[in-house]
Amino acid sequence: MEYDFIYDRNTLQFSIRLAAEHEVLGRFLLDEFGQHAEAYVPLLQQLSALKPRQSMQYQGKEFLLEVENGEVTLSHNTLFYTGTEHLPQRQQDKLADDDLQLDEQGMQTQCGLEDLLKLLREWQQFLAD
Repeated sequence: MEYDFIYDRNTLQFSIRLAAEHEVLGRFLLDEFGQHAEAYVPLLQQLSALKPRQSMQYQGKEFLLEVENGEVTLSHNTLFYTGTEHLPQRQQDKLADDDLQLDEQGMQTQCGLEDLLKLLREWQQFLAD
């Protein structure tokens, strides 16, 4: 996984530049934990404590991070909402007529646990410096 850490001296903001298929990971980290190094400690501890073949889930505000057999899947919560059964009939009809579908691009990514741990440790160090 390739990434760059950026600090904009004009806006005093940190950001992460990742390959297109992993951009959602950067959004998750910044939205969920912000720009403070200490905010990442609990997640890092949880992930580091995992044994091989052990799984875990971290439910964030907008994303679900799942680890299974050393593989990490990050999915936006809207991907788990599949039905229109709770929408008014008029909206259900419009969705059916327009053939609208949820755009999953930028809503899910996968990577190895070791890659994620490396990214998190380096990002945390970058924020702390």
